[in-house]
Amino acid sequence: RFVGLLEKLIGVTEHLQNNPASGLVPREDLASDSILELLGPFTEENGGPLRIQRVSFVEGRGNVIIEYPGTGGADASVSFVGSHLDVVPGDPQ
Repeated sequence: RFVGLLEKLIGVTEHLQNNPASGLVPREDLASDSILELLGPFTEENGGPLRIQRVSFVEGRGNVIIEYPGTGGADASVSFVGSHLDVVPGDPQ
């Protein structure tokens, strides 16, 4: 599964570059579509434990929120923040 996901992500890298001054505006939804597809079988809707949603503040640049509910009550939670789906082009110099 990991190699298949990596192939899909590499396939959209040209659309993930982030340098608006050069006309490169990323479309992270292209990457998150593949992630959501891979995790789909593990969502609550499909009998799994994950609560997954995509929240967009700018079209095409959505954020994926994945919740894995714990069993310790409302006060017990685990969070992970971070993971950019856009890339900044390297300086050719």
